[in-house]
Amino acid sequence: MLTGNAALEAHLASGRFRAGAARGRWQLLELQWPFALIDVLARDGRRIVLRFDCTDYPDAAPTATVWDSVARGQLAAANWPRGGRVSQVFNPGWKGGTALYIPCDRESILGHSQWAGEHPWLIWSPARGLLQYIEAVSEILHSSELINEAA
Repeated sequence: MLTGNAALEAHLASGRFRAGAARGRWQLLELQWPFALIDVLARDGRRIVLRFDCTDYPDAAPTATVWDSVARGQLAAANWPRGGRVSQVFNPGWKGGTALYIPCDRESILGHSQWAGEHPWLIWSPARGLLQYIEAVSEILHSSELINEAA
């Protein structure tokens, strides 16, 4: 089994990742191991950039924050996606905004053992890799609960 940067590159080169990118659902902006910048299309047309820390990949789940590519830092809290469960996942108050509140995030799963029974499909799977996290975020950003900020 591949590990580290080789595993991440293999997951990013997979047909499933490339198919989502071809449909405009997400795209790799930058890869500088162990960090990957990937933008994910929201229902309202915004592109939400996530900065993934993939240290110990794929054995350990990545962790991600919402990123400002221009300022090269965490996106200002006022600009994070919001609305219903979107605000639960994209919560800048959770761990200072350094992790999304989602079961496949390595920082957020800590202390949430109940998530394995409540959300088994979102528990980190090294075989599914980063795409598992990206697909979960994409689904949340396409929720009807997302407050349209692009208008």
